Amino acid sequence: MLGGSMSKSEPRTPTIREVAKLARVGLMTVSRVINNHPSVRPSTRKKVEAAIEQLGYRQNEAARLLKGQRAKMIGLIVPDLSDAFFASCAHTVQHMARAHGYMTLVVSSERDPDLEFQQAELMASRKVSGLLVVTSAPRGDDRLRELQNTGLAIVAFDRPLPGSDADCVLVENRVGAEEATQHLISHGHSHIACVGYDEKTYPIHERVLGYTHHMIASGLKPTVTLGLLTLDGVRQWLSSVFASKNRPTAIFSLNHRTSVFLLQALADLQIRIPEDMALVGFDDFDLAGIISPPLTTVAQPPIELARRAMTLLLERIQKAHDGVDASPAKILLPVKLMIRASCGPHESPAPAVLPPPTDDHNNR
Repeated sequence: MLGGSMSKSEPRTPTIREVAKLARVGLMTVSRVINNHPSVRPSTRKKVEAAIEQLGYRQNEAARLLKGQRAKMIGLIVPDLSDAFFASCAHTVQHMARAHGYMTLVVSSERDPDLEFQQAELMASRKVSGLLVVTSAPRGDDRLRELQNTGLAIVAFDRPLPGSDADCVLVENRVGAEEATQHLISHGHSHIACVGYDEKTYPIHERVLGYTHHMIASGLKPTVTLGLLTLDGVRQWLSSVFASKNRPTAIFSLNHRTSVFLLQALADLQIRIPEDMALVGFDDFDLAGIISPPLTTVAQPPIELARRAMTLLLERIQKAHDGVDASPAKILLPVKLMIRASCGPHESPAPAVLPPPTDDHNNR
């Protein structure tokens, strides 16, 4: 089975990175030798082949099947297709792929790094032209890098690929969290709780850093609670902290699903927004502006995120086809604080007063 684990009795298989190090060449050069690319000089090819023989390097099944003509297909792996954010990204990728003559194979990793790798390896074995990944792999898990080293074009978005120099498109998570925290502070709140889940992922990690940094810089004590995965968990946490003496007066929610759980739990416990509890959520959603009261959110651009990632992937596929090396690209997209009513009244700038129209009839 693809992606199966090696038994403890089997010797460790040399990696393509070790071949490159022994031959004193780049990873792409080793990949070209393995795939018999005509651009490799004979002397370089001999060095790489000698290193392969010395180390006893064997290509995995995915790498073997990558040889030859690739299919006009793009692979897309996201953590959760039921999440509106990732569903929007998938729709954009499919639309762009179709416009460029590609089919799209879309799967959910269910936030499982092992399943994610198995899916990626299976896609590689089916000779997809490129792979877009919103990874669930924690730091230190660099298995996808080995697939990238075979020559497969990979672009990461929403979060970087651990241990890899793959192209990536990210958003300003830390800046958005700082702006959300400052907005709550500007409304007079000093006890602001930060809640969510998925703390091992890059976006949540960055948002917690942004919140924590801004609280400390403002002379306030950060309070972070992670692991709130369900409505019951959120309701229990909220009931507990609201009954405490030193309860928070405001909450910064780290993601869309937690915000929805908080809205439901606050309603269940008859805690009023913003009179009893102010709330800001990271991730905007369709109903955020029309619920009562409308929810202040940090909006990130899923369509632009997926569009830029797909553009990078198409460029990377073309460069790989042409045998052109290119430095990895890192794109950082801005976020926007959508100020609504869930933190209380917000003073808008006074409208500009225009001078009265002049009667220039006599000047005609």
